Amino acid sequence: MPRTDMVRLGRSSRRGERGETLLEFAFASVIFFLVVFGTLQFGHAIWQYNLVSDLAQEGARWASVRGSTSGSPASAADVQTYVRSRAYGLNVTVTSAPVPSTMSGNGSNIVAVTVQQNFSLAVPFLPSSTIPMSSTARMVMSR
Repeated sequence: MPRTDMVRLGRSSRRGERGETLLEFAFASVIFFLVVFGTLQFGHAIWQYNLVSDLAQEGARWASVRGSTSGSPASAADVQTYVRSRAYGLNVTVTSAPVPSTMSGNGSNIVAVTVQQNFSLAVPFLPSSTIPMSSTARMVMSR
């Protein structure tokens, strides 16, 4: 085979490799970005779950010192207002049972605060879905 034919053959195969490299990069970058954004979504979900859990604990502690014998008894709406004020922009649902202002702090009454939040997955090109998050904390009434 003459030298000019070998040079032409080498050039044409390199042109084909350029398109192949571009296609491989496209596939690899899609997978890379899926992993990166999936990791970010997972981290955000864990952060929200930890916040919901912490809010339930804070609400139960706050309610446990505001029974009927304390200086400032708390209603269910007061517990809800307190927990929502600490929620950092999340729209949480708060329930407390029984209502702290109806209980005395004799050491045998327990107040339970439940905090609920729906986490919305933000994945493009897929139907949106939500993950329900809920946490309940219980504490003995101390006042």
